Amino acid sequence: MGALQSELLLVMLATAFFAAGFASIALWTLKSRDPLLLWLGIFASLYGLRVFLTNALVVAATAHRLDALHDAPVIITYCIPIPLVLFVRELIGKGRKNSITVWAWMQVGFAILAIAVGIFGGYQDFTNKANNTLIIAGSVLLLFHLFFFYRGEPGAVIVKWAFVVFLGFVLVRNFGFEGVGKVLEPIGFLLLVSALGYTAALRVVHREQKLIAVEQELATARRIQSFILPKSAPQMAGLAIATRYVPMTAVAGDLYDFLQIDQYRVTIVVADVSGHGVPAALIASMLKVGIAAQRHNAADPAAILAGLNAMLRGMLDGQFVTAACAFIDLEAHTLTYSGAGHPPALVARCGSPNILELAENGLFLGPFPAAVYTNLTVPFCAGDQLLLYTDGIPEATLAGGQPFGDDALKLFMVSHHGAGVSRFADDLIRAASGPVQEDDLTLVIAEAR
Repeated sequence: MGALQSELLLVMLATAFFAAGFASIALWTLKSRDPLLLWLGIFASLYGLRVFLTNALVVAATAHRLDALHDAPVIITYCIPIPLVLFVRELIGKGRKNSITVWAWMQVGFAILAIAVGIFGGYQDFTNKANNTLIIAGSVLLLFHLFFFYRGEPGAVIVKWAFVVFLGFVLVRNFGFEGVGKVLEPIGFLLLVSALGYTAALRVVHREQKLIAVEQELATARRIQSFILPKSAPQMAGLAIATRYVPMTAVAGDLYDFLQIDQYRVTIVVADVSGHGVPAALIASMLKVGIAAQRHNAADPAAILAGLNAMLRGMLDGQFVTAACAFIDLEAHTLTYSGAGHPPALVARCGSPNILELAENGLFLGPFPAAVYTNLTVPFCAGDQLLLYTDGIPEATLAGGQPFGDDALKLFMVSHHGAGVSRFADDLIRAASGPVQEDDLTLVIAEAR
């Protein structure tokens, strides 16, 4: 009766191990991509399966087993250390001089070799002894790393002593105490899986908390960045202006701003910081301050760009800024433009099917302290349209895999001339939006009345 109770206990433990392993793999698949959950799930599932297949009650119930099922416990024995080693490697890192990685490769190589020998020549005692030797050596290495390099992490103490207890029960079973060891080892494994599961759960929760904190910080950064953009475009009797800003990520490096002199004169600046995310957004915030400091140069786009370049010198650490600056004088009916490595501004003439490119471009802002910028002045009369934009629009990838392109942008301006600046802006963003946004989309469209 005692033996029967022991076997029933082992069946229940095996079922619990397998269920815990399946749950861990499912959690890794559906919720968290933390590798700890994957390796723990495989480790627990394999161990539970081996306990189940070697159980006397199961063996008696499957007297007519297939040969593959007969050999399965041995194969599992050779494979079980692999997810354990990978779990430890993920938990404490590669280890001193990559010793944990070496152990992992040794376990993989031995498992392949031992299984191949078993398939073609039958499973031999020497492969079992070699496996035990490798496990003992690996266990010593594991304990060394756990007690000397794995400190301060959540659950570290529990994991250390759970490994000690489990490995002690394994040694009891493998060195002549099969009867008592057969029961003690699964109990030790239950303790170990509980400790590893607890540690993995702590790490998952910690990561989730960090992700939530990062998301909250990004949301705050996005709100702050939204404050640096003008609340509305300047309201001028002879000029209609519309803007659109669609960042690729929570925060972005595109920027537009206005320096309005009076009811007849205004300067428009559109800039694009290289890169994405928080670093680009911080530089964009600096640009906002720099543009405001150039108000005294509002009628001179080249001087504005030169001032911004001087401000950014030595501050970008490998990044750069492209910018387009246009000064509109409604009394003089002129448009003065200067650029810094930016896509050319486009002007659509009233009653003309041709698009004028304003390609007066100097060097990027930031890396070149001696860069020189010049102005180009052209007529800008009633019905004319000016489009300033960032390269995310012409370089946008459409559903067919093709870029939106410069030619399509010019054709769009011709076909939508006279549609109104607000509708123009909405339709252009829609036309340049592919299935996956690969860059920030920013535009300013201005039409003289």
